[in-house]
Amino acid sequence: MLTEMQAGQARDWTMGNVRTMPFCVLLCAALYANFLVVAGHDRQRILEIAVLLVGAVMVLVRRRLKLRPLFEGPAGICLATFFALGITSGTMAFSPRFALFEVAALFLLYLLATQVGDEVVRRGPAALRLILQTTAATVVLYSVYFLVAYVSAFCFGNPLTPDDFAWGFSNFRFFNHVQTSILPLFVLLCCLTARTDRLRPLWLGVTIYWWTALIATTGRGTLVGIAMGCTIIAIVLRRTAIPYLRMAALTAALGLVTYFILLVAVPAVLGAQGMRAISFVVERTANDPASGRMFLWRRAADLITQHPLLGVGPMHFAHYAGDLHIGAHPHDWLMQFGSEWGLPALACLLATIVLALRALLHAGRKIAEGDIANQTIFAALLMGAVAILVDGLVSGLFVMPQSQLAIALYLGCAIGWYKTVLPAPCPAAPNIVGGAGGALLVVVAMAGVAGVWQDVVARYEQQPLTAAQEAANQGQHWPRLWITGYF
Repeated sequence: MLTEMQAGQARDWTMGNVRTMPFCVLLCAALYANFLVVAGHDRQRILEIAVLLVGAVMVLVRRRLKLRPLFEGPAGICLATFFALGITSGTMAFSPRFALFEVAALFLLYLLATQVGDEVVRRGPAALRLILQTTAATVVLYSVYFLVAYVSAFCFGNPLTPDDFAWGFSNFRFFNHVQTSILPLFVLLCCLTARTDRLRPLWLGVTIYWWTALIATTGRGTLVGIAMGCTIIAIVLRRTAIPYLRMAALTAALGLVTYFILLVAVPAVLGAQGMRAISFVVERTANDPASGRMFLWRRAADLITQHPLLGVGPMHFAHYAGDLHIGAHPHDWLMQFGSEWGLPALACLLATIVLALRALLHAGRKIAEGDIANQTIFAALLMGAVAILVDGLVSGLFVMPQSQLAIALYLGCAIGWYKTVLPAPCPAAPNIVGGAGGALLVVVAMAGVAGVWQDVVARYEQQPLTAAQEAANQGQHWPRLWITGYF
């Protein structure tokens, strides 16, 4: 038991972080709740909406209606143009409230990430380490659900399934999307933790478990994204990436061994049915490498051809692909933004990403040769960026609520680290977003997110679907904003 003095120190430590890192606490708490408390796509989305609105209010209150320039420099101008085109497209869409919700939600996610980045700058390496440890501790608790399912499988004769790793997710693929953003950070945490640290075995264990879960759930997009990320940093960073790559290889190998022991060997010895994830993914890939995505990509290409300038409206692939009944989004972020926001908006987004990656590489070149810690952080952030972008070419990690929050966490860490390494700002562009104008922008975004409030109440109370919703979502539901993705 904690002594009274230790309990007081723990309370002081917690309250201190809430006061000095409120946005980090908010984002980590949201990830915690969606892992451990909230179950189902709709309620995870509701929690995300609540977090975005609370975060926006915090910005308005704490910043006293003055926002840092969000859209400065070439990348900022491209990003501002991207959102402006999204708003224009949304106002012309079949359902403006759905379209403008997505524009507003993406903006508030970006806003939340920038605030996390500012807190990392103010608190320095301690903030980054705290974020990593908090997220890892959440997954330690989340793994208990699997342990219960694992023991129950042998006690009651239930076969183990991928869903046993993804409690609370409507589809275990949505769990894989979260892994893409978080796994690179877990490997980083293992690298940054000293060998003498008593928590090091815990962080190693949770990273190994994350690999085991990824293998067991056959997350091909995540595996390909992470493999591509490791390849890129090996080519670009060479020897400075070795500590990070060594830890990634070690934990991945131990994760594979754990998979074979727990999910193949032990069930075989006990006469139970084990998992055959590796043979399954080989068969699935051989039979249909695209897993039905080709139909979605063709529809997206058709929509781009028909509406090249402004697209059909953000989120509106879900409206124009309902007859396919295989997905409410294209499972490819290039196709998604191209068909929904239009090719000019997609070009602006690509320009923003390229300029951001160039800035990240520039920061990496400024690291001192003997600064192993920052070199390792740089390797992790570059690997994570590649993994997210590559996985997003075949999945919906830019769409689902928990993976959107995880991407915001990654982006906040990246922004904060970049500004720590390069504290001197570039020549500032005119402050487009500041003062009353910035406050107005945030309020408008909050209104866009709140535009689906009627749906929030219905989905939280799990009310029966309306006749129109039933007609558009016959058979299996394919989530987008809600589990009933088509509208």
